[in-house]
Amino acid sequence: MISCWACCIPYGKNFAANLGVQGSVYEIGEQNALEWITERLTMMQINGEIEAQNQKFKQQALATVERPTPTHLKPTRHERTFEKDLTITVPKDIKDASEKILYLAGTRINPLKNMFSRKSLIFFDGDDVKQLNWALQEYKKGFVKLVLIKGAPLELMRQYDIPFYFDQAGKLSQYFQLEQIPAVIRQEKDKLIVSEVKL
Repeated sequence: MISCWACCIPYGKNFAANLGVQGSVYEIGEQNALEWITERLTMMQINGEIEAQNQKFKQQALATVERPTPTHLKPTRHERTFEKDLTITVPKDIKDASEKILYLAGTRINPLKNMFSRKSLIFFDGDDVKQLNWALQEYKKGFVKLVLIKGAPLELMRQYDIPFYFDQAGKLSQYFQLEQIPAVIRQEKDKLIVSEVKL
């Protein structure tokens, strides 16, 4: 015979009883976490810690804007020139809003076939006086964008009253496979020509 305690409880009836205290009971000794955080923030506000932290973060942010994290590339010792092909293979069909297929999967596309830029990019170290002077001379010839991999772009803009760009986190240097600087990137037909120049 199989017995089950649930079978002994009459359906539809509730049984509850105060069974009393079964063992020792203690007050909770730990402070409520939310109360502790609130008290701590209040104290930090009173003694000026929050304002000090805010000023610290502000100064760090300004320092990063004035002098971004550099990309570590060596000065050119052996000149190197190579082509960079921007051709991509479309992984899947590309359609417009009306579902018309613009490019079939497997199509090879080179964006430079439909556009041409006379502007060159010059990557250089803004803290290196020799590289800076060379880049400024190239800029005077026209059709050049100056891209720092190290240095203070805002300070240089204020000093020379011309635009300077910065290769944030070295993304462009990596994309163009730069190993040395200064380097010049220019377009020739449907290719980019990358030249690492020895000064």
